[in-house]
Amino acid sequence: MTESQTNKPLRPGQAIMCKLLEKEPGGYRGVILSYDIDAFVPSRDQLALGSSVPTTFVCMHNNRALVTFAYVVGTTERVQFGLKNEDETPFTIWADSYPSNVKLRRAVDLIMPSITGTLAYSLNARDCDVPQLIADIEAAGLTGCIKATSEEALSRSAVLLYKGRAVGCIYGSKNLPEAHLFDKALKRMFNDIKNDDAQILVYELPEEIVLSMASLFIGCPVHEEESADKEAVGFINETLNELEEDGETACFTLTSDEKSSRGLGFLCRGKRSGSFSILEQIFDTSFEQLFKLAENEEALQGNAYLLPREMISDSVLLGYSMSSYCSPGEAE
Repeated sequence: MTESQTNKPLRPGQAIMCKLLEKEPGGYRGVILSYDIDAFVPSRDQLALGSSVPTTFVCMHNNRALVTFAYVVGTTERVQFGLKNEDETPFTIWADSYPSNVKLRRAVDLIMPSITGTLAYSLNARDCDVPQLIADIEAAGLTGCIKATSEEALSRSAVLLYKGRAVGCIYGSKNLPEAHLFDKALKRMFNDIKNDDAQILVYELPEEIVLSMASLFIGCPVHEEESADKEAVGFINETLNELEEDGETACFTLTSDEKSSRGLGFLCRGKRSGSFSILEQIFDTSFEQLFKLAENEEALQGNAYLLPREMISDSVLLGYSMSSYCSPGEAE
């Protein structure tokens, strides 16, 4: 690479080589060759330190780059066809590269109900203009959730919203063997939500809860191998302290061998933001509820998912626009 090339700013989607320097929660600290820029390289694999790997540039924040592996299936696929809004490019690269991590039964119940009660609307699809409703929610910049049910489609779905944009989605139907997640879920959800029998619930959630939960859909697994070998309480406590000290945003999960979800713990920008009992649908402002669940069921496994700090910085327009999924021909 010539000197003139290194002086050019990195562009989202640009192919670059990155040298791995040391392990970090969720991946590796690296340096972008020819640019001498620090980078976070997410990875679930054990890689050799000192090796150079092909990556795709996502964005910059506080002099650190976020990259994805160039060989991850889906990377830049949509970007290559062009996006209507170039500001969406970094998020689209990331979301295409890292499929949702949630693999649980009754997954819609993961999205917690309203805890403030200050904004909640229950609507019948037959009584409202759904595309206009979505446009209004986007314009208002709602941070919260839309849940929907349709008896005709035998489906339940939920989309997690951050400032009016989708940062996670779950769709389940009795006609499907397992839940669909995020992009596929959005397409099916907005197809069903147009049915006259669809029931729609819109409510707000605290920003810190939404950003933490987004880690389940667009985050990186942390210490994945250790989580399988350690008891849940010990794993969560150690990982929580580590990520808390680093000021990270993450979501902690408790699951059974059958992939049945029990509880969630929320960490946002290094601050503990509470826990949620999925079976009882109870939110607690501390992590004590999560630890008690783990202590009462020793067979439960703890896991953690990290949302890189670059993704919640001003460098990224976080989330998908829902309006595009409401357009004719978008649903599959």
